[in-house]
Amino acid sequence: MDLISSRYRKPKGRPMKSRQVKSENAKKRWAKKSLDSEQSIISSPNATNSNELDKMNSVSTNVDTNYIIMCKTLWSSLLKNIPCHECKEKTLQVSQINSFGFSSKIFLSCASCKKEFGSVFTSEREVEDKTFHVNNKVVEAFLAIGRGHSALETFSMVLGTPSMDSKTFNKCMKNVCQKNKDIKFKMLELSRNAVRDDHIRENPNLQNSAVLDISVSYDGTWQKRGYTSNLGVGCVIDILTGIVIDFEILSKSCHECVISERDLKKNSVEFKIWFAGHKNECEKNFHGSSGSMEMHAAAVMWKRSIKEFGFRYTKMLCDGDSKTFQHLNEEKVYGPDIIQKEECINHISKRLGTALRNKVKEWKVKKVTLGGKKPGSLKETTITKLQNYYRKAGKDNAPDVNKMKKSIFASLYHCMSTDSKPQHSKYPVGAQSWCFFQIAIAQGETPKSHKKNEDNIVRTCC
Repeated sequence: MDLISSRYRKPKGRPMKSRQVKSENAKKRWAKKSLDSEQSIISSPNATNSNELDKMNSVSTNVDTNYIIMCKTLWSSLLKNIPCHECKEKTLQVSQINSFGFSSKIFLSCASCKKEFGSVFTSEREVEDKTFHVNNKVVEAFLAIGRGHSALETFSMVLGTPSMDSKTFNKCMKNVCQKNKDIKFKMLELSRNAVRDDHIRENPNLQNSAVLDISVSYDGTWQKRGYTSNLGVGCVIDILTGIVIDFEILSKSCHECVISERDLKKNSVEFKIWFAGHKNECEKNFHGSSGSMEMHAAAVMWKRSIKEFGFRYTKMLCDGDSKTFQHLNEEKVYGPDIIQKEECINHISKRLGTALRNKVKEWKVKKVTLGGKKPGSLKETTITKLQNYYRKAGKDNAPDVNKMKKSIFASLYHCMSTDSKPQHSKYPVGAQSWCFFQIAIAQGETPKSHKKNEDNIVRTCC
């Protein structure tokens, strides 16, 4: 019991007054926050891009559309002390007559005189498509946790509530997707306007340019590893602002098509008629291997960048994968203009560390130990040190390739240098050198032992 924090223990006796005051103040703040956030999605035509982005990112919480789960047998207990104004008997009851998914039609009546006082649905209808709001919210909740109609039926069965059929579920899912698409288009439009304003602010000469040449970072991801995923996403990020300006989702399958093929048979006439009406809404938009999704998504976004957004992605920051870069130049998305490729220094140094670790494993299979604790071994701390030196050499000397090469070899020889075999010929000479050996020679002193300086081999690294 002593290991349990006192905050989780049930308080004994009367509750403290200060605790009650804090609880009431928290409820007031929550209610005020909920009321203030109702208008968060509405953007003013005179508002700035940053304010509009903040509004779009906020979540709208309407107090009037909150829901509770209540047992039906408790409805009448709320009315047991209220008499009927017709027969004066205290026999008012609430009954359920129809269910439309999670929305039910209930009516108030008197069990004695059979007088009905009206009926109402337990959820409001959407203005656009007349669907019930609670059904859309339930579908949105199950999609958010990665579950579908089968999980919803199980949830309804265990809880004892009316469920919805697959047709209603798919209809609500389309409504949710359409709302998300509308928000996506607004968000991307505001993001691109913000990127354009920042580039013009950085270079006022671009004020009258219809197309801006910008540098972007591009990368792709998949739903699961192993290049067997049916879903892939490519994303373009502006380097100057760090804002996402475009993305593309590729899918190798369509859930509705799979279900219809199972129920109607793929080669049947019914399926062909169904598919003719479903073709424009089919989620399957890619035919190929999962590994090629990244470069095909890039080609789609590069081709539409000028016409739709007024951007030309002339410089591309990659994570070391050259397939996308080669594919874009082969496609000639900007005509004869060649896209320039820039490498991420962190990914470059990471590849060096991965290669060294793989080499240690490779020789370990051959009964040769490169790692270990003995001096000069390629242990984990040595690999990390070489990786950091490699990254710093590239960062400090870019874009001069010769200086980068010389600095990389200098850090390597410095790590190999010993008192019996000093290797300092590739380092900068003079008193301003970062090498303790060259500093000592420039000052006319005897260089100290390497062992005493092994933790300070390169002073400015890391």
